[in-house]
Amino acid sequence: MSSLYEQIYNYIFDKIKAGDMKQGDKIPTEDELAKQFNVSRITSKKALDLLSQKNIIERYQGKGSFVAYNLPKFNNPANEGKTESEKHHDHRLIGLIIPDFTDTYGLDLVKSIEERCAEHQYNLMIKRTFGLKEEEKKAINSFVNMGVKGIIVLPVQGTHYNNELLRLVVEEYPLVLIDRYLKGIPASSVSIDNKKAMQQLTKLVLEGGHQDIAFVSPSVEGTSSVEERFRGFQAAFSEKGEPLNQDYILTDIHSTMPVNLHGEDSKVYEEKDHDRMVRFIQQNPAVTAYICSEYEIAVFLSKILESLEKRTPKDISILCFDSPNSYMDKPFFTHIRQNQLDMGHNAVELLIKQFNGDKEPVDCKVDFELVDGQSTRIVRLQGNHE
Repeated sequence: MSSLYEQIYNYIFDKIKAGDMKQGDKIPTEDELAKQFNVSRITSKKALDLLSQKNIIERYQGKGSFVAYNLPKFNNPANEGKTESEKHHDHRLIGLIIPDFTDTYGLDLVKSIEERCAEHQYNLMIKRTFGLKEEEKKAINSFVNMGVKGIIVLPVQGTHYNNELLRLVVEEYPLVLIDRYLKGIPASSVSIDNKKAMQQLTKLVLEGGHQDIAFVSPSVEGTSSVEERFRGFQAAFSEKGEPLNQDYILTDIHSTMPVNLHGEDSKVYEEKDHDRMVRFIQQNPAVTAYICSEYEIAVFLSKILESLEKRTPKDISILCFDSPNSYMDKPFFTHIRQNQLDMGHNAVELLIKQFNGDKEPVDCKVDFELVDGQSTRIVRLQGNHE
């Protein structure tokens, strides 16, 4: 079955070939074609761009598209006229869109995706968004226009997802979300069970004798992974029958989010978070353990506690999600290690299934590990999650 942009291409091509559209006639606009075929402008634009590349139509900015006066011979459908190398290139590309990647989180994920793409003889193209919705939109449009066959996306954080992702789903464009899902978008996704992982991390502290435990994160609204981690934190207290002090919850850390970390005002966000966290620590002197939703917050918190002459783990225990690989020493932070290898491999496999016609959305959960670190005063570390 031909893709949506090929259907539009062939529709116009056949109209011109049959003489229904003559030399110099105006072609329907991107918007008109998008409405006619119930697709996005990304798709209609790609069809018109391809027609223009083959000199079948001529496009003029501000005026529109017109049937070319010097038409080529009409013996080539959408895929003809390309070299074998071009044909192969169009169908062997997979795109990865990710805010950023570091040795803390993302680097192993990218490596595993590239590895599995190579095993299936696909080339991987990567675009970083730095947490910006506009960059995510540009990356999606760029990949679609380049003929990328499917896209793996780690969506930017926020309460409002990118409408371009919804369009891809509506058009059944091969798509896999990684690390999180987006509410209302029936797309395949790969992640760990964030709620269960946080529940185990919190239980570890509760069972280690801590009662006054704080939760620190960016906003828990709009980003599924952070929302589920907060729910896991709450669930651990409920399961143990322990009261949860609402004063011990800080969920407005902004400086560690990619969109702010890489922005011009990064220092401003860092200073505000520093002051906010100092006040939080001073207002809650009974807290003996902090559970952070991400590694960067744990590092930030650790430095602040040190400046306040509070020792980790003797005075304060710190736990978090993710940590750089430690090959020689025991990692500093007790943390949840996500299986990035399986996440990457499964994301590619789900994409390949969609290439083969299996469009049923899949919510794939991969394993995680609770890793003992130096930052936590615990009587006994629980076993790994199987």
